[in-house]
Amino acid sequence: MNKPSGCGIFGLVIAAIVVVGFIVQNPALLIAVAAITVLTVVIVRDNNKRKQEAFVDAMEACAQILEGLGSGKEPETSGGIALKKSEKLIYVLPMVALTEYESSGSSFSGMNAGVSFPLFGDVRGNVGGMGGQFTKNPELLTQVDYGQAIFTNQRIIFSGAKMVRDWDLDKTISLEPGANGLNVKIAVSNRERTSGLQALNVLAFGPGYPAGFVFTLFDDGEAEAKKWAKGVAKQLRDAVASERAKVAPKAIEPK
Repeated sequence: MNKPSGCGIFGLVIAAIVVVGFIVQNPALLIAVAAITVLTVVIVRDNNKRKQEAFVDAMEACAQILEGLGSGKEPETSGGIALKKSEKLIYVLPMVALTEYESSGSSFSGMNAGVSFPLFGDVRGNVGGMGGQFTKNPELLTQVDYGQAIFTNQRIIFSGAKMVRDWDLDKTISLEPGANGLNVKIAVSNRERTSGLQALNVLAFGPGYPAGFVFTLFDDGEAEAKKWAKGVAKQLRDAVASERAKVAPKAIEPK
């Protein structure tokens, strides 16, 4: 890295002196700059506080829904799907994204395969062409459609504008809910690729929660599923209480 020359440092010093002198001669400008700075800090803090409050409220709402699942509350909508014999509807999410692994295209890498020879001066010519190859880029988990997700005691169904997916729980190899239940990855034995569901809003009740519930219900039974839902709800309630305690005004102890 090149060090600044003496002339460059001298120029910066002169510029700083000019700016300071201008501010001293115009105190109103200094007051305006200070006011704008304070206002910016207040706005940023207020926005951060609002975002945190919204996130805490969302966690509380998720806990309430999970408590409903844990108590056996019936879903508010049927989802408009015909159920199989002995199949029971557990929960319906009206708007989620279907995620699948897709290729992001290909990349070309190569080198000049020709022979270079001088023409005149520093100019050179080439005989031959470019040699190289196209390499397929790694597949990325991508949102490929949007629609509703339906969770039953036997399967998870996605019904979207373009696609329909049906994950049978008896064929599920792995089910991985993401952080805060916002997404879930599902691998089943009758499909080569892992796919899943994702919430469209970070404050929404994500598909990871009902997916975890129906998977536990299918694998371990109703009692364990209800216990799982109530346990996750308690964790969310505890997190909400902890966050609200940080901002609650402290009580003044009597002297």
